Amino acid sequence: MKNIGIKEVTRSAIVLLGIFCVLLSSSCSRKNISRTAAGNDSFQKGKAEAQFELSDSLPVYRKNNLETLALGRNRIEIEQMMGPPEGRSLDGGNGYLWDYRRPVYDEASDTVYGWSLVSFKFLKGLCAYVNIRLENPPVQLIKDSSVDKTFLPGR
Repeated sequence: MKNIGIKEVTRSAIVLLGIFCVLLSSSCSRKNISRTAAGNDSFQKGKAEAQFELSDSLPVYRKNNLETLALGRNRIEIEQMMGPPEGRSLDGGNGYLWDYRRPVYDEASDTVYGWSLVSFKFLKGLCAYVNIRLENPPVQLIKDSSVDKTFLPGR
């Protein structure tokens, strides 16, 4: 009778160990999913190098028009207006961000900034905020644009 009890204890210990391993492996894969959903894809950067290019075919947007006319639009309307986003990420809260590099005309300085970062924040499916960071193209991109029009970071 004592031998039968030891076998049952051993079987239950093996079953519990198996359940523990399954839970452990599923929790590890959940961390990777949540990391990619949060926009933290640093482990994917080694797969493909980022490619930036200057394009003369992009329209120049007025800063005030972007700030006022994009609010309240859904993502389909924004994509029709701006094209597919160069960057998509989840906001820390309950929204998500779309990023574009576009030429923007600033009425206050009467200057066209050719490498402006335009970020649209969507809450509940509608554009709630537009953030525009006026910038000119980096020097490396301007130098390489005369040769190849393509700049690969890290060269």
